[in-house]
Amino acid sequence: MKFTCTQENLSKALNIVSHICTTRSTLPILSNVLFSIEKGRLKISSTDLEIGISTFIGAKIDEEGSFTVPSRLLVEFVNTNTDKNIAIYKEGDKLNLLSEQFNARIKGLEADEFPSIPDVKPDNTIEVSGALLSEAISQTVFATAIDDNRPVLTGVLCKVENDLLKIVATDSFRLAEKTVNLAKKSDKNFQFLVPARTFQELSRLLSEKIESVKIFISSNQVQFCLSDAILISRLIAGEYPDYTQIIPNVKKTSILAPRQELSNAIKMASFFAREANNNVKVKVGDKNDLQIVATSAQMGDNVSKTQAKIEGEAIEISFNAKYLLDPLGVIDELEVIFDLNGRFSPGVIKPVKAKDYLYIIMPLRLEE
Repeated sequence: MKFTCTQENLSKALNIVSHICTTRSTLPILSNVLFSIEKGRLKISSTDLEIGISTFIGAKIDEEGSFTVPSRLLVEFVNTNTDKNIAIYKEGDKLNLLSEQFNARIKGLEADEFPSIPDVKPDNTIEVSGALLSEAISQTVFATAIDDNRPVLTGVLCKVENDLLKIVATDSFRLAEKTVNLAKKSDKNFQFLVPARTFQELSRLLSEKIESVKIFISSNQVQFCLSDAILISRLIAGEYPDYTQIIPNVKKTSILAPRQELSNAIKMASFFAREANNNVKVKVGDKNDLQIVATSAQMGDNVSKTQAKIEGEAIEISFNAKYLLDPLGVIDELEVIFDLNGRFSPGVIKPVKAKDYLYIIMPLRLEE
């Protein structure tokens, strides 16, 4: 294996693939990146056995072949290198890297020890705008469960219905749903469950330059094809709960509030709620009176008032402050609607104009 490429292109490619390399595995090869030259193209790959990422870069190819080297040392060498071009070739159990000012030899492992990253043989294929997918991930993935007591809740549900893709995440205490348009109508309706970490990695790869993402889905794997990278991941097996049953269809109180002001009021109250399980109380009175209240025997208390237009009944209801702040941080509108339906019913937060996003939050049940 022998090739020459620019430092800029190599650095960019390594930053794409090296993120999932792990040093904690009992398999040393998983801390390596794989260089392979096939049909005149340079391919760089990494995997942690759950996710695999590959990218292609332009290079002057002198000799085909493949080899793996430790990711961390390679990334440090390439990112620190200030020369324009780097010549790379395999010699025995080492990868030689030569540039104008810097030369290095890095010990590696043969490519046949590297776990294979097979292409997905799809049962279904869809295509979606990169910008829309990036926004959908940022507005939903935070709502997935962290612990794996219920594995399906650690994933993000993707529901394909005609020309729409619904992306849903829940940890049973709150739920986020984002609907995006597909590039073209799907032949059939289906759904698949993507690990939250996979979407987090995909979000890192998405940029404004990526116009569209092709998604290939099989029974147990999914493949995301971007303009400069391919991400392959396992899917989560299991039955996702029918979340539509908890979406409220009535409201007793509706609050229209400036998003940033409401977020600031909740954030201020959250400082005083740290010792009270992050509990804040939303108090809705008459004359458009909206207060966010936090009380702690150890810390003290706080009342934050904010502008709001209120319709319906007065109410006092408690929520986890973080769960209120999360959607307010990702909704890209000046105002939000906060609908309530009684002290023990879930609340709904949504943008005023956009009809493609919905966030549901369960109230806290507190002793009087």
